[in-house]
Formats: sequence, structure tokens, C-alpha cells
Amino acid sequence: MQGYWSDLKAPQFRDLPADTIAVLPLGATEQHGPHLPLSVDSDLVDAVLSRSLPHWDKGTNALILPTLRITKSNEHSNHPGTLALSATTLLAMLEDIGDSVTRAGITRLAMLNGHGGNTAVLEIASREMRVKHGIITAHGSWFSFADWNGVMAPDNLDHDQHGGDSETSPMLAARADLVDMQATGDFRSKSRKWQAEQRWIGLNGQAMRPGWIIDDLQASGACGDASAATVEKGEAMLNSAARNFAAFLLDFAHFDPEA
Repeated sequence: MQGYWSDLKAPQFRDLPADTIAVLPLGATEQHGPHLPLSVDSDLVDAVLSRSLPHWDKGTNALILPTLRITKSNEHSNHPGTLALSATTLLAMLEDIGDSVTRAGITRLAMLNGHGGNTAVLEIASREMRVKHGIITAHGSWFSFADWNGVMAPDNLDHDQHGGDSETSPMLAARADLVDMQATGDFRSKSRKWQAEQRWIGLNGQAMRPGWIIDDLQASGACGDASAATVEKGEAMLNSAARNFAAFLLDFAHFDPEA
């Protein structure tokens, strides 16, 4: 059983294989600087999953749930167009989705994230579902499945937080029609300054992470060198993430935290 949850008819859920995995994609609808659309995070997580499907092992049973396209984005609320849920609302939505998935007989849920602002909520939600229903859960970002060697230098990647090369390149591969390369630039993040001047406070391995909104890092709303983006790099990011996510599903189908 492989494909998209919403394509099934209700009676088909009565006969799902016991090891079926529900995959929940999370995107966002938020500003990504002057050159990218609000749909970036949703477009990219969807692109990874659609490219991943052909790589799924024939023994993998998994269904992709509808993408959450409005999530925890209030760190971008100063920029017009951004749609945001509070952390409390998103957590409640995830709990309800977990309830629904469990009622369908699913015992494994993998949440694939396309927006960093969701990460802390997903950590809580995955554990709460484990506690409440006993189901096996996991969450992670599509970025973590991408192979970055030879694509971006580690120092640049550390400060490429939003709308930079790491999102502009894959958007050129997935939705080039929505990218305005003439509006790109090297949007340098203040996290570089924090790393250079602060021993304890910062976003790149320091002991304490500050609370921040995007304007604290860059007034443009983007962080990273978007002008360095190429479709070739984007293809490499998306395709490697797709292959690696397919391999993860094969592992996750047999993962038992109690073993």
C-alpha cells in the first residue's frame, strides 16, 4: 500500500497492512524575502515526497497525509502575507491528527517538516502521541535527509537560515516559475555576528539559543546568499533527500523503541 492518504476510499482502510506508516508533511505559508513565494516550505516538502515515491522499496507500506500548509510561522508575522498558527494551536491540530490516524488503525506516524519554526512543537507532539496512543512516532526535516557535501560549504549552510541558497536552489528545481532571481542577494544573517562576538549565545552550537524573530537576523526577511542558487544544486538537494527518506521509511517500518 503506497501513495496518498486522500486517494483511498474509506473501506480500503479496513485492510491496511499492519506496518503501514502515515507520513505527515508540514510546510508553511510565510514570507521568504523579496525573491521567493510564501509557499516555499510547502512546495519543497511536497517535492521531496513526490520524488521519493519512486524510490520506495516494494515492501514499504506508507501513505502520505495532506500537507499542513499553515503552521507555526509567527516569527515572520511582521512581513505581509504570512499566515501563522500559535504553537498551542498547531500542537492541538497535531494531537487531533494523531487521534484520527490512530482510529484508522495506523500505529506508525512520521512527520516530515519543511519549516524550522515547527520543530519544537513537533518534538512535543511526537512524544505526546507516543504517551497517549502508544504509537511509534518520529519527526525530522527534509533538510536533514539531503546530502550537502559539495553543494554548500558548512559555514555558509550554518547561516543560511531562511530564503537563502538552501531554499532558493531547490525552488529553482521544483517551482522555477515562482522564483525571481533578479531580486536575490547575499542576505547576511546577524547570526554570523553573534557567533563571532558571543561565546555562549547564538544559533550555531552555543550553549544558549536566543528567542528571535526573522527581523532580528535580517531586515529583508531572508538569510543566506540566494544569489548563489542554481537549479543543479537544487536538483541534488531534492533528489538526495528523496532517496534518503525512502531508505528511512524502510528502517522505520521495523523500528521498535521498546526492543
